[in-house]
Amino acid sequence: MTSLFSWNHIHPVLVHFSTALVPASLASDALGKYFGRSSLIAAGWWMVLYGAIATPLTVCAGWLWAAGFSAAAAEHLPGLEIHKWLGLSLALAFGAMTVWRRKTAISGEAPSVTYLLFSVVVNGALMFQGFLGGQMTIG
Repeated sequence: MTSLFSWNHIHPVLVHFSTALVPASLASDALGKYFGRSSLIAAGWWMVLYGAIATPLTVCAGWLWAAGFSAAAAEHLPGLEIHKWLGLSLALAFGAMTVWRRKTAISGEAPSVTYLLFSVVVNGALMFQGFLGGQMTIG
């Protein structure tokens, strides 16, 4: 039973929430702003919120998984430290995006161009994070 719920099984499952919701939020926000579609703007808000909720759980599971690595195993994963700290930084960035985005969600406004540009940068970091994780697990 413990092998079913080990951190090395939980982290790869949770990571898909962040990698799906946050880019989909950016796409919905950008398209909603461009086409003036309030339904897309609302969807963007909910997706970034859910991504910001899921990401700290993902980070926690990842750090707990990495804590179980021996020093020799961690030595063969050169991107591990960057992956750990970038994951934590992304969780904070998603939280900041959620607070920022909530202000426009409450007022019913479309997100600002500044928010969208920040989201593009954060999504770029998220893609690099996924690259590092994939490189360590798949090769």
